[in-house]
Amino acid sequence: MKKLAAVVMALGLSAPVSADILGLSVGAHAGGARVEYDGESDNGFEYGINASYHFNDLISANVGVVQGSADVDANGVTNDIDYTAFPLTLRADIPLLIGSVYAKAGTNYYDYDIDTPGNRDSDDGWGFTGGAGVVFTMLPFIDLSLGYEYRDMGDVTNNAIMFGIGASL
Repeated sequence: MKKLAAVVMALGLSAPVSADILGLSVGAHAGGARVEYDGESDNGFEYGINASYHFNDLISANVGVVQGSADVDANGVTNDIDYTAFPLTLRADIPLLIGSVYAKAGTNYYDYDIDTPGNRDSDDGWGFTGGAGVVFTMLPFIDLSLGYEYRDMGDVTNNAIMFGIGASL
């Protein structure tokens, strides 16, 4: 019995330190976006929520919803672009002493509206999404992150710098 307890204790102490008990985390993020349309680009704003399931400390599956907007001047007309995207990615983390660095890639379902004077254009579909960033672990269950995200949304592309906060369960 003592040997079994010693083996269980040794395995428990040798496991990687992780705040994830259930492997789930949720978060919110916001930041500036560079939206490109019809050969022109302009700055906008983006925000969203996300959830992740951590298979281990290195690999996780992520889902979320983001919304954003920007006014892009193209062909002498101001295009008011509003979009919603539902990214689905796999993320790989490299643990550091007080957080991690990560890279992620996957797909996103997008829906955007482009309003110009007297005209409205809409489109939806699937496109590539990816990103990279750093995570700083504030408390055992709270993380702060700063990352870059790219989204291909048909005629619209998006490059965003996002600040996020997350909680692990």
